Amino acid sequence: MSPKYRKKLRNSAIRRTPIWSGSKQFTGMVQAVLGGIGAVSLLVAAIGIINTMMMSIYERTREIGVMKVLGCEMTNIRDLFLVESGFIGLLGGIIGTVLSLLISLLINFLAAQGGNEQLSVFYQNAEGGSISYIPPWLALFAIVFAIFIGAAAGYLPAKRAMRLSPLAAMRNE
Repeated sequence: MSPKYRKKLRNSAIRRTPIWSGSKQFTGMVQAVLGGIGAVSLLVAAIGIINTMMMSIYERTREIGVMKVLGCEMTNIRDLFLVESGFIGLLGGIIGTVLSLLISLLINFLAAQGGNEQLSVFYQNAEGGSISYIPPWLALFAIVFAIFIGAAAGYLPAKRAMRLSPLAAMRNE
């Protein structure tokens, strides 16, 4: 928030009213609920990536056996599955970031249309004249974090692929 708006906000009558402290408390509750939903979503996404990678191993058991018989190093097999799960995380991070930016634009559009009187107070005091603002560094961090979570979720399936016996993999159809 710019110093000009901070000074206005500090001197405004709204800040001294009980509605301001109530709205800060409400905003904190909303952030906590959304953070909880995000944590559960992250867990579900990680489980989904693990499941996808395990199915990929079952479907490519014979290919893994051929790679081992031909002398492929274990780290190469592990890296293959980690990169694949990282790409799944990248795709999810990009889709999530784009959806977040679209929802942010929608919130700002609806707030600019007039809406509620209490909402317009926040709109006028918000940084840059908008309620929802996603800084570029946060969007980039979300994508990098999604890649990390994807790669971390792919670690256990990658370890399983490394432990496959080449003979059993070749026999398995």
